[in-house]
Amino acid sequence: MRQSRAGVVLLDFVLVTFGVLLAYVARFEGSIPAHFFRHMLVVAPVLAMVRILVNAGFGVYRLVWRYVGLLEAVRMAQAVATVSVLLLLFRLTLPSYLPQLSLPLSIIVMEGMFTFLAMAGVRFVPRILRERVRRRDGAATLLIGAGQGGLAIVKEAVRHPELGIRPIGFIDDDPTKHGMEIASLRILGTLRDLDRVIRAEGAERVVITSSSFAPKAISRVMDVCNPLGVQVQIVQGTYERLGGPGDPAETVKTVREVRIEDLLSRDPVPPSLSRADLIETFSGKRVLVTGAGGSIGSELCRQLAHMQPAQLILVERDETNLFHIERELVAAKMGHVTVPLLLDVMDAKAVERAFKELQPQVVFHAAAYKHVPMMERFPWEAVRNNVFATKQLIELAEEHQVETFVMISTDKAINPTSVMGATKRFAEQIVQDFATRAKTRFSCVRFGNVLGSRGSVVGIFAEQIAAGGPVTVTHPEATRYFMTIPEAANLVIQASTIGHHGEVFLLDMGEPVRIIDLARQMIRLSGFTEEEVPIRIVGTRPGEKLFEELSTIGENLAPTELRKIHRCKPVPVDPARVNALVERFHFTVRGRDAEGIRTILAEMEIGYQSPPPGRTLDAQ
Repeated sequence: MRQSRAGVVLLDFVLVTFGVLLAYVARFEGSIPAHFFRHMLVVAPVLAMVRILVNAGFGVYRLVWRYVGLLEAVRMAQAVATVSVLLLLFRLTLPSYLPQLSLPLSIIVMEGMFTFLAMAGVRFVPRILRERVRRRDGAATLLIGAGQGGLAIVKEAVRHPELGIRPIGFIDDDPTKHGMEIASLRILGTLRDLDRVIRAEGAERVVITSSSFAPKAISRVMDVCNPLGVQVQIVQGTYERLGGPGDPAETVKTVREVRIEDLLSRDPVPPSLSRADLIETFSGKRVLVTGAGGSIGSELCRQLAHMQPAQLILVERDETNLFHIERELVAAKMGHVTVPLLLDVMDAKAVERAFKELQPQVVFHAAAYKHVPMMERFPWEAVRNNVFATKQLIELAEEHQVETFVMISTDKAINPTSVMGATKRFAEQIVQDFATRAKTRFSCVRFGNVLGSRGSVVGIFAEQIAAGGPVTVTHPEATRYFMTIPEAANLVIQASTIGHHGEVFLLDMGEPVRIIDLARQMIRLSGFTEEEVPIRIVGTRPGEKLFEELSTIGENLAPTELRKIHRCKPVPVDPARVNALVERFHFTVRGRDAEGIRTILAEMEIGYQSPPPGRTLDAQ
């Protein structure tokens, strides 16, 4: 129903007049004396006009009826009470020689009550009726969690029927809530009762109303709902909302399907620094991101774009990736700060020209070769990208007085069994070497596998499941640490605010996950059984190891002021030795000498051992 202010004012005039009449009728029990009847005919229109003016002053006529709620009701009550209090004061201080203006106290009180009920009623009743009708539409939805998130979903489902959500009740493990009602919906039981409640209520959809639900609880919900053909959704987590944790009322707008990261046995790590804190750090800065089109690089760009930088320089060698991330930022109205650069970080002259022309103040170095088996076949490319390009960027950062430089590293750099891991470890040492003598604040961020990154195990498993299997696992005991892309990017951005002396920062990533368990969870999440999509053990590939590590014994892991971010104390590095190793690498890379490269890596005392003959896949 479309409302006009003139129509609402006229309606209130009628309602106040009716309230006055009703007060007089109640006061005199249906038989109004002639004197008071004439008095009422004068008072009613005057009082109606006064109330309309006061309502306008309180902004009552700016309210949209469709969205009236408790706050709007309070505003109307304040407007009504103001006039009633003024009438009482006038009545109590009225001179004795003006009895014709006197109103009985009971009429003043009753008129205020009747007027408020009438004004609130015409505004709330249509909404209540409309919501009751809307609650009959959409898929019957059971809400897991009877807290603020659940209440927000109920409200938004009513306001936006296009969401197709028809709440039918709550499930909550808090015993004090059982049998109670929230928003006219009963709390029907605990997670143990989920199967019974779904069958009894005919639920077609289940929505988990908080992203902080334990993975085991989410897994239990999936175990119950999948055999029954019931859709399961969950609200997005903090890291998925770029603006930070927003108003709970917006929760329903970020409901999504359950993904594999929701089922991993680790709790999400909330950020220590707020968006306001990070804006204060990066606002007005020229920020350069290498590998801007990659999994981590693109997420860094998405989050940094909201930190109000003066320029966000996107360095990427893949034109398609660069096109997509620039297009995404432009669509998000961040195009005015975006500077796309199609160049390869291994192109020394192009990178130097970019630094001279754009003078970045903050550098996030995310460009790297990361696929272990591929780098075993092309070890010279791993050295060129992960070592030479990193060293040149560091030198340019120092030369052009970059304030902050952060390199993205990997847990595969610890006691590496692969060329990729060993080159990343050497890159960490180069960062630590320069940090001892440069004004630039150098640091590294080290983390485990990233869920959903290109070429990750999750993507491979998804493709294999879609093809009907089998899902290939290297070893039944192989484990990995996991984190989400938004979480990893946020860690990098936070760590950049505290790095000074070449520290390596890493996240408390919880317990490692067995790859075979991950495969089983993904098969189940896709709605299949292991009989339908089998798992096959294929053995480890060259360079892979069963267990990943996050730090060495000598790095002295210590907590930082940021929640669940730890600092590895830099291990002393001999600059002369670093330079000598780089020079030796130049000769082996020019000659594409795979064995020579592995020999140098083995001599670096970083835990790397050259694989035995027959365990490499060198390109011919």
